[in-house]
Amino acid sequence: MIPVIIYDKCQCNPKKCTAKRMLKFNLGKEAKTLGAIPKGSIVLSPFSDKAMSPADIHAARKGLVVMDLTWTNIDEFPRLKTVEERALPYLLASNPINWGRPMELNSAEAVMAALYILGEKEQASEFLGRFNWAPEFMRLNGEMLEDYSKAKDSTEVVRIQNEYLEAIRGGSGPEEETD
Repeated sequence: MIPVIIYDKCQCNPKKCTAKRMLKFNLGKEAKTLGAIPKGSIVLSPFSDKAMSPADIHAARKGLVVMDLTWTNIDEFPRLKTVEERALPYLLASNPINWGRPMELNSAEAVMAALYILGEKEQASEFLGRFNWAPEFMRLNGEMLEDYSKAKDSTEVVRIQNEYLEAIRGGSGPEEETD
């Protein structure tokens, strides 16, 4: 089991806040200060140059950290020197606020995806009964998550992501025939 750590900047509607809901259902523990985030843990960050991959499992065992703040305030994202930052690969949001938008996941979607990619599929499935959009998240992203979870490292996750993006753009990949 991966310890999920939630740092909540309290920027969203408390009734709709997935961070607060994760805490309520014991899907994570709160870090009340940045100093409470374990050294060497993994912080999910949209600014990281490295993608989350199964190779990150050892660092994730120290903690998987989600910084809960709104996308409109993303420039306030805390940067820490004592952690590993990882970005999630291409995924679609299924929450009611950002449904269908690529890469605009809420905190619970991000944690669920990271757990799945790390191979902690049983722990990720705990979100299915707690968030009404979670089954839709798996329907939209299940195939991609499964492929990402089979990658050996960040480079391979990015390669898989790029294959999906090329298919979405309708580009001619090596398996397509041309006249």
